[in-house]
Amino acid sequence: MKLDFDFRAKIFILFLDMLLVAFITTDIIVYSMLFMLTIYLILQGYSRKAFKLLVIACIAIMLKILSMGQGITILIPDMFLFMIIRIMIMLMAAQPIIGMPPGEAVAVFKKMNIPNSFALPVTFMLRFIPTVRSEFSNVFSAMRLRGLLSFRHPLKTLEYVLVPIMIRSSKVSDELAASAESRGITYPYNHTCRRDISFNKKDGLLCAIGAAITVLLFIFEKVVIA
Repeated sequence: MKLDFDFRAKIFILFLDMLLVAFITTDIIVYSMLFMLTIYLILQGYSRKAFKLLVIACIAIMLKILSMGQGITILIPDMFLFMIIRIMIMLMAAQPIIGMPPGEAVAVFKKMNIPNSFALPVTFMLRFIPTVRSEFSNVFSAMRLRGLLSFRHPLKTLEYVLVPIMIRSSKVSDELAASAESRGITYPYNHTCRRDISFNKKDGLLCAIGAAITVLLFIFEKVVIA
């Protein structure tokens, strides 16, 4: 059964994840975080995305172990593998937020009386990222049909990707802004939402479990280092 957590609970989990990624250095804790975040995503119906991110992280971990912390030549240094693993952890924590309907974020921000100067950029970002990702997919499909994807000429291939993406991104941003404005996103009074926006028991439980796990991991980190 898919669980739907409140936007505020997801933000709290992302904040805890950012703290851990910033200060945790022990490998076993990093691996534990990957396992727990995989469960976190599966519970919310992101099984496929969790599997993809976990596979990428596991490949980086295997390369890190095989190279014994020295990296794979100068092409794949250990710092690169270190960053890939932590980026995957961040993406796993952020996926429920990226994948949520922007309307839900707007409703939560309005309910919390968050200023538009903060709420509007976050809302546009939530809608912009999936749209640009879809544009990337369309560009790659078009390039593949025209036979323009080639590793022999990487600079040309990069040009064929970046130019249409930059043009489409500019157009998409204008379309999203016009769409949001037509739906009254800047309307100063009360907004209605067809979703039930409430911070209930399961959201509180998620935050409590997340906070407890974070504290335990920090304690474990200090014990291991000591």
